[in-house]
Amino acid sequence: ADFAILGMDIDVQTIEDNVVSLEMLFKSWLHDYSTEREHLHLLLPSGGFSHATAPKTTLMCLKCDLQERLLDPALLSGTVDGTVRAADMNSPCQMAAWPATVLYKLRVVKALKSEGVCESVLYGLPFIIKPTSCWQLDWDELEINQHSFHALCHSLLKRKWMLLARREPQNTGPNWNIVVHSYYIIVPSDSATLLVKAIAIRELLLPSTFPALLAEHPERVHGPIESALNSLEVEVAYNPLHLKSNLYKYLKSTLYKPLHRQQAQPKDQRPERHQPKQHQSRAKATVAPLLMAPSPDQAFRTAAARRDSCERSLLPKE
Repeated sequence: ADFAILGMDIDVQTIEDNVVSLEMLFKSWLHDYSTEREHLHLLLPSGGFSHATAPKTTLMCLKCDLQERLLDPALLSGTVDGTVRAADMNSPCQMAAWPATVLYKLRVVKALKSEGVCESVLYGLPFIIKPTSCWQLDWDELEINQHSFHALCHSLLKRKWMLLARREPQNTGPNWNIVVHSYYIIVPSDSATLLVKAIAIRELLLPSTFPALLAEHPERVHGPIESALNSLEVEVAYNPLHLKSNLYKYLKSTLYKPLHRQQAQPKDQRPERHQPKQHQSRAKATVAPLLMAPSPDQAFRTAAARRDSCERSLLPKE
């Protein structure tokens, strides 16, 4: 519910009484919920014409928003090797959902079978693609864009397809003679969202050999392996909320470093310093005696005598 108090809009949210709900509420502040502009243009080939008559520049544009799925561990101080640096957002192989200062364009170039994509060639942090909620668009355009996005998700699930997309360059000026293209894989899900993740290209690929899996194994090794697997607890789905790595405690101990003040030790526990008696007597001899403060009567008489002598010194001598 929204309340207006002294001209301010206050968003009141009700959450469950547990630590995880409160944690997710604070983490939601890290998302970019601004609706000033869309984050991503997903460019699809137009299917309204035949391949013979359709111009190459005819594209269907779905306007989308990006949302980060995970916190980048490289941005957390001390959690990774000191030589690892944060991802450069200006790199052609990186995208950022916040702040939304750059409009990304992904042009779909191919469709891939879901079972034909190897997980080992995917890298980087994943991003969630959603239909945009930009308020600057007309209501009809916003509605058509949302329905088109939902239709795309439904068709990809039905066909069991993934999309291979190429990121279009931001600048096309004369200085950009050589453009480094980065490619991404777009994966559908049961929800009205898409998952986008960077996929490797030829220049990044390292040579690897994958030996064929043997059809039969000796029983003396097959039995212990089966017994070990049977002893494991099986879950239907992975829930990251069930795993903790003490990351919060580590960050707290790293970032919070109070000043270590030396506590005063009791007199009986202080170590005694044995010094020669000659040094102690010399030290006492070099200390000047303290002057005793005069009594009020003496101070008054002394001040009067000084004033009288000063007055006589100023008078001319006869």
